[in-house]
Amino acid sequence: MSHAEEPKVPAAPHIVGEELMAAGKWLKLEKTTYVDRSGSTRTWETVKRTTRQTNTEADGVGIIALLKRTLHKDCVVMVKQFRPPMACHTLEFPAGLIDEGESAEAAALRELKEETGYKGEVVGITPVTCLDPGLSNCTTQMVMVNINGDEGENINPTQQLGESADSFTHLQLSCLFKYLCNL
Repeated sequence: MSHAEEPKVPAAPHIVGEELMAAGKWLKLEKTTYVDRSGSTRTWETVKRTTRQTNTEADGVGIIALLKRTLHKDCVVMVKQFRPPMACHTLEFPAGLIDEGESAEAAALRELKEETGYKGEVVGITPVTCLDPGLSNCTTQMVMVNINGDEGENINPTQQLGESADSFTHLQLSCLFKYLCNL
């Protein structure tokens, strides 16, 4: 190699531009043009939320709720919902979007109450994470909640169903993994 030739340094990947392809009430599809580490220009189809709030760290929350009752094994509370992209019902952790000015903890307790009728106590929260970064820029925080099943308002909870939640169910912790693997 001569003194005039410099070794090629990999480029830092970066976005060049974004072009709106389609938009709906909740999501938009963009064609993202970027430069990869080798310096090549590429395109990517990217899904983004139209509901992203300006002052929140995450778009939404997922809730891992443990129902604790005297003389019962602890159970995980899950919701059954029909999901059109899957063309079937799915069993999911309760979840939802964070409203403007709302903390992840407050959103988790609100969504848990709406989807299951339970009132709980936040005992932990994860950092902001992307669950499907190859598809979207959606971010979430998982919030761990304990539910005192012996409290009066938690004995016969009433859902405040929104647009898509069908019902909720309880799964014993020991059965959760086995059950999810056999869906």
